[in-house]
Amino acid sequence: MLALEMLGRRAHNDHPNNFSRSPPYTEDVKWLLGLAARLGVNYVYQFCVGAAKGVLSPFVLQELIMEALQRLNPAHIHAHLRTPAFQQLVQRCQQAYLQHIHHRLIHLTPADYDDFVNMIRSARGAFCLTPVGMMQFNDVLQNLKRGKQTKELWQRISLEMATFSP
Repeated sequence: MLALEMLGRRAHNDHPNNFSRSPPYTEDVKWLLGLAARLGVNYVYQFCVGAAKGVLSPFVLQELIMEALQRLNPAHIHAHLRTPAFQQLVQRCQQAYLQHIHHRLIHLTPADYDDFVNMIRSARGAFCLTPVGMMQFNDVLQNLKRGKQTKELWQRISLEMATFSP
């Protein structure tokens, strides 16, 4: 858990990797999750709190959420998602996606549209994890629609959202 805390301090200074799909620390953090799962549910919850503070990549946070839920009793997924530890991790993941979306929009070129749309699809999966998440995600989509981006980008996003199933 101390390692996760140190990761958070170091990652804040390592901006290029903050939003990476697989930053260098990914496998180490997943290993720590596996260790926490072997120790018990309370350790997984403790891991979730630490990961929410230490991991900055929305993609890694989302992977950790899904993997942690798989390692716990699948019959209680909704109960786990309602715990403060998971709520904190899911909320941090959603915030990280929002930050990443806004960061990418600043430097977005037509060559980046496919990657951006894929990122929006990943973000939707994270926002589906909470009851109010879809309302927040729809707000993001409405802001994108009203934004300065081209009609082509919005058409790609709309098509992806129409064919998406979580």
